[in-house]
Amino acid sequence: MRSKTMMWMGILFSTTTHAISLEESVAFGIDYSPEIMAQYSRFQSVIRDKDAASGLYLPQANLYGAIGYEETRYNSGSYIDPEDRGLTRTELGIKVSQLIFDGFSTTSNVDRLGYEAEAERLTLISRAENVSLDIVRIYLERLKAQTLLELSERNVKEHQEIYQDVLDKKQQGLSSNSDLAQISARVATAQSSLIASQNNLFDLTAQFNRLVGQKPKGLVHPNFDGALLPSSVDVAKSQAIENHPEILAAMLDLEAARKEVRREKSGYYPEIKLELHANKNDNVSNAEGPDEDARIMLTMDYDLFNGFSTDSRVESSAWRVEEARAIRIRTEREVTEGTELAWNAYDMLDKQKSLLQQNVDAAKIAELGYIQQFAVGRRSLLDVLDAKVEVFLARRNYVNTKFDHTLAAYRLFNAMGILTYALRVEHPEEWQEEVK
Repeated sequence: MRSKTMMWMGILFSTTTHAISLEESVAFGIDYSPEIMAQYSRFQSVIRDKDAASGLYLPQANLYGAIGYEETRYNSGSYIDPEDRGLTRTELGIKVSQLIFDGFSTTSNVDRLGYEAEAERLTLISRAENVSLDIVRIYLERLKAQTLLELSERNVKEHQEIYQDVLDKKQQGLSSNSDLAQISARVATAQSSLIASQNNLFDLTAQFNRLVGQKPKGLVHPNFDGALLPSSVDVAKSQAIENHPEILAAMLDLEAARKEVRREKSGYYPEIKLELHANKNDNVSNAEGPDEDARIMLTMDYDLFNGFSTDSRVESSAWRVEEARAIRIRTEREVTEGTELAWNAYDMLDKQKSLLQQNVDAAKIAELGYIQQFAVGRRSLLDVLDAKVEVFLARRNYVNTKFDHTLAAYRLFNAMGILTYALRVEHPEEWQEEVK
């Protein structure tokens, strides 16, 4: 059940030394996921159920054999042979039957299981889509945490440089204790923020290992395929409804439920079979010697009354059709909602990102100006420290928005059911073959 992506990666690269891309992480994670493994097993199980049901199309052969002691006594109380009242009886028989008509029970059941198997295949693809989104999210979160950690380290370094500068000036009598206390407090705050960033990075590393089964080494910022993005939210919703595997699976479940109704209605019809019987027996009914017979017969079995059990089963399956229809409607609404939310997030974050970039640029210009003015005594130390905090927060906000914007694009691909396609991760061949 390993994807082609995994095959060439395993040959060309060593995971202990090679930087792992987003696409490689998703390919690793799909093969590593117990959720996908469980769904794949269920898919294969339903296929075997369909094969088992199809077996009723073929002749059924049964062999029967028996051996034992038999004695016969008549109503008069006498035995056939007073000297030897019993014989060793043997039986050997074969029965071959061919189903001709069973009220469409077999055909309906085979069709039902075919729809269910195809629904499970599409559910497997949907599971892969959702697992891929989880991996994309943790990949971007881990990469963002690394970037924010670097920002925090840079922030601490800059505050420590200012602290050393103020300390030198104080020793020369050019600065006050309040200035030193002020920068000391800011250094402590920056170091606390650094520790929080380190802790977040450790947590995300553990989550990455759980989902991917690999260490997050050398992560790089991914570039999503913008050509796959829809032109509007209406186009996105239309493509999602048409292509999303969960919706397609729900539609197949509805068809399977309808076939179940037809299968249960088979109880209203007779069952017709062609049967061949052949027996080779010995010493039957205390008659010493062979007792052989053979016959071929057309049989009919018609259930005239079974306590309304068939009616109840038909009604029960009819309600399952209504349940499947409601699930399909709910699935379509959830997919539509998810697509709209993903589109809104992508669109708004795209606008917000450009504004936050302007914020970073303006904050940096203000910081440089404050530093120059502080050097000539026109600004206080507090002004400089506040300016640095403003730059740090502006950069952090921009980083958060940048990664959230990228994640929103992948969320939109997932909502449309094309995430693995957008990542160029190819599914195994058995996932791609439609169940007939």
